[in-house]
Amino acid sequence: MRRLLLVLSAAALAWGGLVLATGGIEWKVAGILFRSRAPDRALLIGLGLLAVQAIAFRDAFARDSARIAASVRPGLAALAVACAIALAAHAAYFGSFTAGGSDAFGYVSQAYSWASGSLPRAQPFPISVPWPSADVSLAPLGYRPGPQPHTMVPTYAPGLPLMMAASLVVGACGPYLVVPFCAALAVWLTFALGRRAGGPWVGTLAALFVATSPIVLFQSLWPMSDVPAAALWTGAAVAALRDQRRHAALCGLWTAAGLLVRPNLPIVPVVFFVHMLLSSRGRERWMRVALFSLPVAAAVGAIAALYTAWYGAPWKSGYGAAEEIFSLSNVLPNLTRYPVWLWKSQSPLILLAVLPLLPPFNRDGSRRAVRLCAALFLATLASYLVYAPFEEWWYLRFLLPAIPSLMVLLALGIVFAARRFSATWARIGVMAATILIVTMTARFSSAVAPPAPLREGERRYVDVGVYVNQALPRNGVVLGVQESGSVRHYGGRMTIRWDLIDRDWAPRAPAELERLGLHPYLVIEDFELPQFRGWFGVAADAPLPWPLIARMRENGGVSVYDLGSRASAVAPVSIEPGGTPRCAAPPPLLVQRP
Repeated sequence: MRRLLLVLSAAALAWGGLVLATGGIEWKVAGILFRSRAPDRALLIGLGLLAVQAIAFRDAFARDSARIAASVRPGLAALAVACAIALAAHAAYFGSFTAGGSDAFGYVSQAYSWASGSLPRAQPFPISVPWPSADVSLAPLGYRPGPQPHTMVPTYAPGLPLMMAASLVVGACGPYLVVPFCAALAVWLTFALGRRAGGPWVGTLAALFVATSPIVLFQSLWPMSDVPAAALWTGAAVAALRDQRRHAALCGLWTAAGLLVRPNLPIVPVVFFVHMLLSSRGRERWMRVALFSLPVAAAVGAIAALYTAWYGAPWKSGYGAAEEIFSLSNVLPNLTRYPVWLWKSQSPLILLAVLPLLPPFNRDGSRRAVRLCAALFLATLASYLVYAPFEEWWYLRFLLPAIPSLMVLLALGIVFAARRFSATWARIGVMAATILIVTMTARFSSAVAPPAPLREGERRYVDVGVYVNQALPRNGVVLGVQESGSVRHYGGRMTIRWDLIDRDWAPRAPAELERLGLHPYLVIEDFELPQFRGWFGVAADAPLPWPLIARMRENGGVSVYDLGSRASAVAPVSIEPGGTPRCAAPPPLLVQRP
């Protein structure tokens, strides 16, 4: 009977885990449909059967569970590696692999500019336009006017684009593989950090929580800096907890790289500097501080020099001066956002991360590691509490540099709480808490950020861009906002931000472009139409007064209009989604000069 219960509980837990991992199972055998989409029932049955065994066969179950735990322990590092590989595979399969919008285009296009040698100097515009806001309107999303007239510079920090530029050695897919690689690295480093903090079980739980975290899963799909920043700062934390001098230098290198990727975390290096001061004594203390500080100082100097060249001063960034984006008035609004987003996305059990900081529990594990994880999370949170507030839950991505540390604290909290019970019930409790957290985070992810629609939706940038490259004349110039970067990247045509053209010039902008020998077009997404009508003086209920030459109905809707005065009315071409390579390299930018 005992063995039967053990087999049944293992089968129920395995089935529930399979349904959870796959999002649902559906088989048809001999005309009969077998379907299972909710893992909760199987998981609850499995945990219930375990509880029955713990009560009815207490001594035997204690021996069995201890033996199973001992046999699993040597393979915990392999489990963490499996979590890392699974997250990387998920990111590579469902990732957008697209340089669209502002962030993705900004990072990927900057990588190509670094690789070609056109950066770090400001990039000149290939055309001139007559309206007063000329330079502002000629810079696409992800860029801004440079310090010299008629130039532009990137908005985003150089760390991730430099990593992407190096990855171009493997081909056009290289820049998009950086984030999946960093996602796997973040999971493994979380395991290493958790193992230093509380042993291999804590490390494995923390790695699992990172690999299944909704914000990690979501941001690993985009070629953006959040997940790489998480990996780099977690690497710095792991190195900081080691005692050799070389690890102090290694911590400095991780920190320097983290600053290059995410310079707007000025408090975080202070955490590691203080940690170095407190982790040793006498002459050794100052040796460690020096070894840590040298690479950090070099990174700070490089950022200061680059930002001075790009933005005019070291305290300015692509987002503006510090006083423009940081304010104490933002603290209260952000306090009503970040904790709520954590609660909703990571489940209410995220509160268990507080337990390792409380006196009854902080005698367990490594106090140094607990203090460092807590300081890293609080410093990151403090950096963004004063940052401009946003409304969407996925701006939780700003905290990603410290999410691995928070997951280590969560794993510690679960394990520390479980140790207050007998070994048997502690194991069941840890399993139950882990299953509950993973189930709730999976349900949140599938509800608010299913990966397949995201991947397909982002492909519109490539499809429209390739159409522009193949169909528009060499002297074509495109007005656009959301597509202003992707059309330039995939279409090889100069773009102009119509929303940044002076309003009194906007209606006559197409004629002015024709006067310069350029043929104007408009690429516009459906959600942009109301703003465009207001900006160009078109009645709200009236169609645009130019011929439609191409249309993509899918993925939100994108239209291409011919704004030329000699445009002929032709049947619009249908742009079919998914007809382009997944990794498309940018063609040369073509501009027929007047």
